[in-house]
Formats: sequence, C-alpha cells, structure tokens
Amino acid sequence: MSRRELLRIGGLSCLGLSLPGLLRADAVARPAAGSFGRAKSCIFLYLSGGPPQHETFDPKPDAPAEIRGDFGSIRTSVPGVHFSELLPRTARIADRLAVIRSMSTDNNSHTASGYWMLTGYPHTAQAEVPASPDDWPSLASVVGALKPSEHSPFSSVLLPEMVHNDNAPPAPGQGGGFMGSAWNPLVFQCDPSLPRFEVDGLKLPEGMSLERLADRGSLLRQLDRQFLASTRSDPVSAFGRLQEQAFQVVHSSAARAAFELEREPAAVRDRYGRHKFGQSVLLARRLVESGVRLVQVNWPREPGDQMTGNPVWDTHKKTPPVCAKCSARRSTPRSRRW
Repeated sequence: MSRRELLRIGGLSCLGLSLPGLLRADAVARPAAGSFGRAKSCIFLYLSGGPPQHETFDPKPDAPAEIRGDFGSIRTSVPGVHFSELLPRTARIADRLAVIRSMSTDNNSHTASGYWMLTGYPHTAQAEVPASPDDWPSLASVVGALKPSEHSPFSSVLLPEMVHNDNAPPAPGQGGGFMGSAWNPLVFQCDPSLPRFEVDGLKLPEGMSLERLADRGSLLRQLDRQFLASTRSDPVSAFGRLQEQAFQVVHSSAARAAFELEREPAAVRDRYGRHKFGQSVLLARRLVESGVRLVQVNWPREPGDQMTGNPVWDTHKKTPPVCAKCSARRSTPRSRRW
C-alpha cells in the first residue's frame, strides 16, 4: 500500500472508519476474483428525448406545484422513496433497482449529452454534432468486441432504429468510433409491431438448401483468403466479418426463431404493448434468450414528429394534451420540461 493511501486511510479513521473496517468493506464490495456478477447479457433501453425526472423516478412531492409537475407520487417497496404515479409496477420492484437521481451532463445538446450516456465519455462539443470516426466507441460496440456471444451469431444489436435529431444524421456514440466500423453493433431497422414482421436476409432464398449454402460459403472463403492476402484494410475486414455473420445467422435456427414474435402468447405481446417500442423490447428479450450479449432498444421517432418542435418526449415548443385528471389539478396546462 502506498504512503499516499495510508495517509488517506488515516484521515478516514478520524471519521470512524478504521483500516480493518475499510479493508472489510472493500472485500465485500469487490466481486470474487475472475467474475463480475452473474449477468451474462444486457438489455439497454435508451429513451432518447428524455422523460422528465419529476414525472418518473424523482417526483419531488413536497416541492412547489410549478416544480413537482402535473402527476402525483406513490410509495415504492423502498421506505422513503417515491416514484411517479405513472409507474405503479416499477414502484413494486424498487428494491431491485439502482436509481441515480444526481446525474447531470451540464450540456443542453441532445447529441453531445446523449453521447456521454452511450459511451461513458463527455463530448467536447456543446452543440448538435454528427458522428465521427474519432468518437469513443459505444457501450454496445465495446461489449461486442470484448465479450462476443458464445451461442449466437449476434453479439451486440441495436433496434428498431438509430437515434437522430429531427432528420439529422445519426447521433454520435452509437458505433465503433475509433475501434473501427467493424465493431459497430448490428442495426435492425425494423417495426416488430407490424402484422407480418420479418427481417430481410434471415431466410434462405427459394430453392436454396443448407448444403448448397454451405458449399457457396466454402467457395467464398477460399476467394476471400486470396483477396485478403493482397488487400488489407478496415472496410474490407469489416465486410468479411459481416459476410461470415450472415452465414452463421442463416445456419442458426435459434437466431432466426428469436424474430418470430408470433410464437409469444397474445397476452404477453399485449403486456409489452402492441406498438413499435413495446414489441422492440419483446424482441430484445427474445434475442437475449437466444444468446445475444447486448441489445440496445432506442425509443423510435413516430410519424409526424419530425421538425415539429415536439420530438419524442422533448416538448420545448408545444404544449402537449393534458388528461382530465391533470386538468382537474391545474387550471392551465403547461408544457413538460425536458
């Protein structure tokens, strides 16, 4: 232990924390050697646009009316902790959640502050910015690179669409960044709520057998080896990796079956919500069950919200409709804060 560390511990002892107590606390907090908890996969729900904290997990019931918002608060399974009345089921499992109420980016840019959430690193810009090859890689990219799936051709997946701001290019922090495009998560641009939902490329062409496909794959790999021997570049490597992944998908019945949402009971699909986001979350669960390491589900843009000043939750310019319950509480509706 360094001298600086000993001095720090000496200072802590003045606060009632002795060296044995500190080491004991450290041993409890640190996971066992060679492990990092029990989680083997992750579903990351990214609610771009930002549902306001005072109408979700930090309702501030004792604050003045102009601060606490239109909705009431309810008790949770954790004594002294309240959630919005809009989250009754979540409130019942609050003892299993880690809710962080103190985080702030101090950056009013949608894309730059979202970059911090997606990568873990602050962006240097204070305005809307596009993605750059010099960006830090996204969480999905890092998981795909460092912890590839053992049971699925997909390691990290993003759906149902990329995050973007009012018809702008995709926001930064969603790809491989400086690791290279080969490590971008696999993006499924899709709408799982459609009646006949299918993802292009997951089925064999008409008249194509698995044996014939395997022969074609073998021939392609032989040609690739000859080509790669004379050409070395990141784009070529990325293309080869995607080709191999495509063959694995077609050969993997479990990977294809994950997209067959009709296998789910109707009641389960109703519980998730028969809309684009709800069915995307259901698809994420099925992908994780098939072996995918990480699935990022972005809140999608809905038809008609482009360039209206009212994208997703963000209502800077337009007062949203107010329900009868809220109207009874307030004489004049006000727009929500971001």
